[in-house]
Amino acid sequence: MKPSVPTGLPLPMVGIFWLLGERLILDVSPLSRAEAGGDWLDHSMSHDDFWTEQQRLGTVPGDMEYEESPRGRVVYNRKTQRFALYADRCILREKSVVDQIMLAMHLPNSQTDVMTDGPEGHYRCFRCMECSEDREKGSWD
Repeated sequence: MKPSVPTGLPLPMVGIFWLLGERLILDVSPLSRAEAGGDWLDHSMSHDDFWTEQQRLGTVPGDMEYEESPRGRVVYNRKTQRFALYADRCILREKSVVDQIMLAMHLPNSQTDVMTDGPEGHYRCFRCMECSEDREKGSWD
């Protein structure tokens, strides 16, 4: 099922993204080209593969791993007809960045859930993982 969007508006997209300093990096697919997996439509490119490609092109630092910067993903649930924007907490704290992602991917506010993917989630940058480890060790000051 396609999301219900008013006629004339661009179709929403699924994809992956990073916040590299102040720069937002996105790789997206229209829903018509998204890969189906169960109830979900997802972007075909992985974070790792896209980052490696961008390193070869020189558009991202060659000495930085893909999981170092805050990142996330947008997927679409065909059953509920809702988008899920999963992101690192460093991104979610910045409403203007979330707004940029929503705008760039043409995501309807009324059909998009914005969240982390849990305390042990996949979308955590090194900074967030260090904070989590510090909390677990009880070394928060």
